[in-house]
Amino acid sequence: MLKIMIVDDEILERQALGMIINNSDCGRVIAEACNGREAIELDRKFNPDVIIMDVKMPGIDGIKASQIIKEQNKNKIIIMITAYDDFELVRKALVLGVDDYILKPIKPSELIGVINNIFVNLKINKDDCIEKSVSESKELPIKAAIEYIQDNIGENVSLEKMASMCNLSPCYFSRVFKKSLGVTFISYVNETKINRAKELLENTDIPVLNVALDLGFDDCGYFIRVFKKSQGLTPKKYREVHKVQ
Repeated sequence: MLKIMIVDDEILERQALGMIINNSDCGRVIAEACNGREAIELDRKFNPDVIIMDVKMPGIDGIKASQIIKEQNKNKIIIMITAYDDFELVRKALVLGVDDYILKPIKPSELIGVINNIFVNLKINKDDCIEKSVSESKELPIKAAIEYIQDNIGENVSLEKMASMCNLSPCYFSRVFKKSLGVTFISYVNETKINRAKELLENTDIPVLNVALDLGFDDCGYFIRVFKKSQGLTPKKYREVHKVQ
């Protein structure tokens, strides 16, 4: 529910707006101000989500008050209230970044409709921020894991070890890794090692056993099986076909 402040120099207008808002499900009035100066002070004190402000008021008017409040918090939502002959003032307000305006006499349905739209937009923005934050928090350990694998390709990097280094449980790390890259952790590690093995087989005369050991495969037979599953050829046959002369 939105916290709302009403700013109007006419007490009856404030009371009418407060009644409309408080009888709805869209928000609650937490503060009232009778001029722009008081609005600025109460905004700092109560920090409402939405300010409904009359354009014309004695002293600091709604335009100047909106400008000051927006300078302090550009995301503050301000709805201007104006009569038909105040259009030029409304134009100035919109240039300053005021979010919406309502013409007098105010229709309750119109006021509630504007506030409901604001509530929906705020919720969407909040959900987007949460989703983005969660996504970024998932991406960071995955990026770190990929860098570690590539920089330490000669190690026997297990899922459990990598998850521990990222301060995540193995199960959660495995799910996040697959969702981010579209392949399992083991498949990614093996493919990275196989790509390096292909380079060694094509460009060096290092024995297959040593290639396997250099890439962290303690079991040469397992290395051969993984390589053949990936490339359709054994390492020996692959070298015969692709060896750079």
